[in-house]
Amino acid sequence: MAQILKNVWRNVLSGSSFTKTPFKVANFTTSLSEVGWVKNTDTIMTSIKSAPTPENILATVQQHLPIMTHKHLLQALRSLFELQKSGKFEQTDELIKDPTFSVLCQNFKKHARALDVNEAIEAVKVLSFLSVPVDSLIVQTMLQLIRTNINLINIRQIMFLDFLLNQFDSKNHLVDVLKLALPLTFQIHLPLELDHDDLPLLRDMLIYSCNHDLPDRCINNVVTGLLLHDQRIDAQTAKSIVWSLCQVNCTEKVFPTRVQLLHICYDILTQQIDQLHYNDVLRTAAKIKGRVLEKHPEYYQEQLLDAIADYVIRNNIEFEPALLIARVLSRVAHTHLGLMEYLCNLALNEENNLSTARTNILFSFINCLSNNNYTPDLEQWDVLRQNISENPILSATNAALPWTKVCLELASLGHYDDKLLEKVFSERFLTEYLAREKNILDLLQLLTLHEAVNAFYSDEYKLPEDVIQKAKDAYPIHAATDNVRNCLARGLGGKEYVGKNVVLPNGFIADLFLALKNGTPIMIPQFTQEKEKIPIENLNLPMEVLPTCLLLFNQGCYSMNSNRLRGTFRLVLDMLEKQGYAAVSINVSEWMKTPSHERIPYLMREIDYKCGEMGMKLSAT
Repeated sequence: MAQILKNVWRNVLSGSSFTKTPFKVANFTTSLSEVGWVKNTDTIMTSIKSAPTPENILATVQQHLPIMTHKHLLQALRSLFELQKSGKFEQTDELIKDPTFSVLCQNFKKHARALDVNEAIEAVKVLSFLSVPVDSLIVQTMLQLIRTNINLINIRQIMFLDFLLNQFDSKNHLVDVLKLALPLTFQIHLPLELDHDDLPLLRDMLIYSCNHDLPDRCINNVVTGLLLHDQRIDAQTAKSIVWSLCQVNCTEKVFPTRVQLLHICYDILTQQIDQLHYNDVLRTAAKIKGRVLEKHPEYYQEQLLDAIADYVIRNNIEFEPALLIARVLSRVAHTHLGLMEYLCNLALNEENNLSTARTNILFSFINCLSNNNYTPDLEQWDVLRQNISENPILSATNAALPWTKVCLELASLGHYDDKLLEKVFSERFLTEYLAREKNILDLLQLLTLHEAVNAFYSDEYKLPEDVIQKAKDAYPIHAATDNVRNCLARGLGGKEYVGKNVVLPNGFIADLFLALKNGTPIMIPQFTQEKEKIPIENLNLPMEVLPTCLLLFNQGCYSMNSNRLRGTFRLVLDMLEKQGYAAVSINVSEWMKTPSHERIPYLMREIDYKCGEMGMKLSAT
């Protein structure tokens, strides 16, 4: 009986309301509180995300700040960023001066310990876009958090963060520290995260590596990965790769894979150039130009530059943008006569009238025509010449403008303007023009212009004798003269048939000189070889010989894609022939590239061509 009573009592106690009810009530109350809090915070998040204006976001923050987590605060910043990005408001200055925004930033900073590095990077993105100063406490806190966890970020985050840091206007120590640390971190992560299957990532890695001049091994690893995608690279990707490779060394002997990738991308752009916007085409041409002018011929490709010129014509680009591209091609001496014809046709339209063109437009147009050695048909050219002469800039007195160069380029096109010539040959202009230091080029341009004007236009324009003498004294001797002379002497039968550095009456120097009688070279007195420069009068040439001048020109004097002399250099040959000489131009750069056994025939062939034009045949002993 006693045992039965114990069991009954135990059962009563176990089911007693006094022992169980308080715990059940407490648990139920807590659950309701948690559910209500979660529901409330979800409402806050939804309210922030759907807020139509910055005022609504800040009002939500002000109302619920005590219960907001770092995620709510980050979402508030993110939503402000999205509204600004979509153009819902423009005055970021007013936003960051709002007291509630300051409270938002202060409380977000207090939650910094709860942030992971991804959230810190996103916060920096938002804050920079909203123009929050880099030296503000909130931005500094986020940057410090990133610096502390820099080893945890991946390659993509490194590249994005580098972009963000460059958005800050003012200098800051912490930003500078991160900019130094990120490339080092990138180098560590590169071998671990290099994915040869991810073309966009490889492209971005190359951009970053080249922008930051990372070690060759890093760039080469990325280049190797990109070479695996040669069939998948589109025009936009090819453009980005070309831009990147224009920042680093691509010498073929040292970095053959880089050159291979560069040429693959050139070929892609040549075929798909129409997929690019004009600005991208212009920037691509400009970057290539920069490398070519820095003496890196591996960046020059005739087919791509032709495609760029054709792009202008095919897409009916307007005059000034078309002229910008023509200027770039002209700087690298790439000739495209179709583009010149296109520009001349546009220049005949009233809206592009050269008589009202700005100075840089007018001078650039003249320079492009001269460098391409191109004049339009006579009817067009007469109109263009008249428009050029009517432009008021030609009456300007600003001595800083390149008047001599412009006159010389116009002379190469057969146009002489009295207003310009009177200005350039005036005592006042010459005094100011020649007062500059290192004015050898100025003197040579003046001498060439003086001879061209007197030969083809008028003998009324004269330089002072002292200026002419200075220019003659400054006329240079070509460094390759002896090498070319030795080869030519073997072809003609001896050095006695070839003079060198012969000074003509006009002051020009014939690098090599022959005296031809019925196509046969005659001997030149030997004493001429003992001096550096020999006046032609000292040669005592017979009256019946044809004086033949060989002028040595470097590659820069020619078109890169043809053996066409640029206008001002061709003008020198024209003047010599006007004065009774046979003038032969030799492309020394091309000559040096030919095999040794071809060099003598090369020279003989060029002279024979000129003899043929003069109605005779070269006959060497």
